[in-house]
Amino acid sequence: MAEALLRFELRKRRCRGIEVASAGTWAMNGNSASAEAISVLRDMGVDLDEHRSRPIAVEELDSAALIVAMTSVHVREILSLSPGVERKIRLLKELEKLVPSQASESPAERLAGMLAVARPRRRRALDVDDPMGLPMSSYERCVSELETGIRALADVLCGPVAGNS
Repeated sequence: MAEALLRFELRKRRCRGIEVASAGTWAMNGNSASAEAISVLRDMGVDLDEHRSRPIAVEELDSAALIVAMTSVHVREILSLSPGVERKIRLLKELEKLVPSQASESPAERLAGMLAVARPRRRRALDVDDPMGLPMSSYERCVSELETGIRALADVLCGPVAGNS
């Protein structure tokens, strides 16, 4: 859901040249999104029908400019695959606290600024709860949490939207 929501936000902002990919620490290759995830995003105008899961590839971790994880467990699992990527991993729910205070011109400078901001102390509240197998209200709550972090990330990647900063 996070990948589709970020792509949707980037399209709304007409922000181009940013590669977005998602992969799971325990994902099987080729599974579709749950019916609940498809439904909750469809209600927002976001298409998740064609999404297929895939496991993380170490090469992608190593080449990524930013790795956004949903939970601290995911962070540990990513680091077990590629210990050298720690400096570029952030939890989605910490992103809104990491937007650099100084505006800069380029997305690369804004991203570097975000990665340089002191991170909040890790705590359970920074993990996104997985709604899989739970009622639709859990998917709706999850999407709300995802949207906050995604807007903050899009502000860094694309520049803030007027009235959003």
